[in-house]
Amino acid sequence: MNEFIEKNKGLLRSYCILAQIVGLLLLIVPIIGIAIGILSGSIVKGHRSYIPSIIQIPFVIQAVVLNFTFLGLVALGVAQFIKYVFESQGQPSLILRIGDKILYVYAGLVILGAFLKWVFQMEVIKATALSTLLISFVALLLPATAKALILIGLGKIFHRIMPVIEESKTLV
Repeated sequence: MNEFIEKNKGLLRSYCILAQIVGLLLLIVPIIGIAIGILSGSIVKGHRSYIPSIIQIPFVIQAVVLNFTFLGLVALGVAQFIKYVFESQGQPSLILRIGDKILYVYAGLVILGAFLKWVFQMEVIKATALSTLLISFVALLLPATAKALILIGLGKIFHRIMPVIEESKTLV
């Protein structure tokens, strides 16, 4: 592993910097968007035309929480992991210490988000036909389940590999 790290140190540094930039952007962009909305008057209490309808709320929450916040944390975790692997000393950062738990929570939120999206969609279209209910359920939940299983698998791998890396650093 040390040989691989030495051969690819420049590439690993580039990946680390890029993951940090992308992770920070994913965390900052929603905050900037909300601030711009408030400052421009687009998000004003009592201004009905700009208040999201109850149907849009799950989509907005899913976009901000799943597509920005948790993805940003995962990107920062990847950056911290790369940095931790090619540095010879140092303790793992907080993101690395709880990285598996972040991935598990992310997986749960992916499933919950898909289910809530399905419930709200069925409420909007007032679907009563069983075929419509099942097709839309499968269309939303199958990809979400695959994504959740991948995240859980990565969490398990991460949980098992961190102690190995920490131990190998103490032996060097």
